Amino acid sequence: MKGAFFAALLCVAVLPLAAQAEVDLHGAVETLHALPFSKSAALTDSRAAFTGEINVYAGGAAAFVSLSAEYNGISPGRSGVVLGEAWADWGAGGFSFRLGRQLVSWGVADGLILTDVVCPQNLSAYAGLDFAGSRLAADGVRLRYSFQALALEVLWLPLFTPARLPENAGNPLYSIFYPSSVDMGGGTLPVSIRDAALPQTIADGEYGLRIACYTPALDFSFSGFYGWNDVPHTSKKITSAGMEVTPGYARTLTLGADAGIPIGEILLRLETAWTGGGRYDRSPEETAAALAAGQAAEPAEKQRLQALAGVDWTPSGWTLSAQYYEDLLPDARGGGTERPWRKNGLSLRIARGLFRETLSLSLWCYLDLADFDTASGVSAVYALTDALSLSLGSDFFTGGIDNRGSYAAYRALSCLWVKGVFRF
Repeated sequence: MKGAFFAALLCVAVLPLAAQAEVDLHGAVETLHALPFSKSAALTDSRAAFTGEINVYAGGAAAFVSLSAEYNGISPGRSGVVLGEAWADWGAGGFSFRLGRQLVSWGVADGLILTDVVCPQNLSAYAGLDFAGSRLAADGVRLRYSFQALALEVLWLPLFTPARLPENAGNPLYSIFYPSSVDMGGGTLPVSIRDAALPQTIADGEYGLRIACYTPALDFSFSGFYGWNDVPHTSKKITSAGMEVTPGYARTLTLGADAGIPIGEILLRLETAWTGGGRYDRSPEETAAALAAGQAAEPAEKQRLQALAGVDWTPSGWTLSAQYYEDLLPDARGGGTERPWRKNGLSLRIARGLFRETLSLSLWCYLDLADFDTASGVSAVYALTDALSLSLGSDFFTGGIDNRGSYAAYRALSCLWVKGVFRF
């Protein structure tokens, strides 16, 4: 229903472009296969995909559509045709108006989410990607006004788009989000997952505002987004059949700021965000007490404060990036949540181009200093021609102290992967 609504709007929007329009068609064919380092010899990912993109230009108007078709031999639920972006844009006198399914990126963080909360994540696959994952386009309207060094951006997303989670047990990530059983200390209980109730009316829409300033000495912006948590929180209760888990979504407000400051050959990146309305699992003790009393274990509502400082340096042929970040739940300092009230960490990214940029080597790593779990990867991309490239790489995930940490759940997905891409 949501897709049909915006498809109809887009068709009406692009009709004026039909006459005297310039059309640019391009795309890619990609195949990727990933073999885990665990004892299992089964592939963790094996897929082939076609992506096509169409750009249409006519005067001050433009339209863009991207479409992908994928066959996945490991996770059949991911096979099929998916609409990526589909929007029409008009611009005149400093104003631009964009309608349709579009990607919106805010902030300056590398692979971390602070103010970049407009578009949800695709959490259904990780193999062969850096840990930043990918974004899903959101349906909405964007109005932008630029005047000299200032830019004002207003967003309205009338239809909520949640994060994409694994949809079937064939996906290696499925058990991370949907465990089949849980250990309650006195025994193991089977888990049943209820369907989440999605916000579906226009009254449940999301709204965003961003003000940015661009100067030779400093780029900075302030933003606010009133929406929903993209990844559902869960409430739990004990029934005669076991544990019943109900996903849910809650209203959130994110206020943030970011800045980019060039200092010689170095770019200093700063970003901070405050989020209210987020939901977090309660401590194991509180959860167990509520369930033992026959009550539902509901998540706790907490404020969240994040901050990041990063540097980028690009000496000849090299790209070096490093970040330090803090992630706090200030009103959970005395406990009450399963995750620590403070999480902090480091990230590093190194890339090098060789042989006239025909070979690209890269290494990246995220280290959580709260639990000392890690996500990292290395890759080599060789361009056989301008259109054809082959890649070989590895993703590594390690658990921290007592196998805790956000990255620990992905340990079984550490893998060696190979990818081929043909672009046209």
